[in-house]
Amino acid sequence: MQTTTAQTVYDYWSRVRAGRDVPDRRDIEPADLRQILPDLFILERSDAPGPIFRLAGTRVCTLFGRELRTTGFPRLFAPDVRAQVSRICANILTRRTPAILAASAYGRSAEPAGIEILLLPMTSQSAQADRIFGALCPISPIRPLDVPLRYMTIDTVAIMDHERQNAFLQARPPIPLPRSSMAVSKHDFGQVVRRVLHLRVFDGGR
Repeated sequence: MQTTTAQTVYDYWSRVRAGRDVPDRRDIEPADLRQILPDLFILERSDAPGPIFRLAGTRVCTLFGRELRTTGFPRLFAPDVRAQVSRICANILTRRTPAILAASAYGRSAEPAGIEILLLPMTSQSAQADRIFGALCPISPIRPLDVPLRYMTIDTVAIMDHERQNAFLQARPPIPLPRSSMAVSKHDFGQVVRRVLHLRVFDGGR
C-alpha cells in the first residue's frame, strides 16, 4: 500500500473482523477512525451495474465536486472501464476478499493524479457480504485547478490474501488509459454537512 490512510484502514478492518473472513458493519466504530473519516466511504450492493455509495466522506465528495450518496461507484470512472469496475466489486463481495485499485484521476489538465482505492468487503444484515468499506486516497497532492476531478482510469488491480497480511494473490498488468472523459458538474460547497458512517462531518472547520 502506498498511503498511510489505506494501511490504517486495512489494519483496522483486519482487527475488527476478529478471526472471521469479513467484519460486519456494526463492528466499524467511526470514532476509531476520526482522523481519516473524510477519506472513507461505504458502498452497498444495488440492482444497478455496480454498487452505489451509501456514505461518502467530505474529501471524497469534494474531489468529485458533488455529494456522492446514491451515486454508482463505477460512474467515478471513464465510461469504457465502468464494466470492469463493476466486475471487480462483484468479485470482492462474492469472494469476500479485499482489493486495491491503483487509479489515475483527471481534472482540467492532461497530467493525471495518482489515486489509491482500498475496497474491503463486509456484511450488514445477513451473513452475505453486501457492503464495501473503502478509502480513496490521493498518492500525491491534487492541483486545486484539477478539482473537481472528471474521471478516473484503472492502472492496476491487486486482490489481497487477508490470511497472509499484505500478500498479493493477483496483480494485473497496467491497463491503457482511455481517452474518454466523464464530466462532473460543479457545486458551491459553502458550509456543507455530510453524514459519514453515523457521525456528521462539517466542511470548513479545523
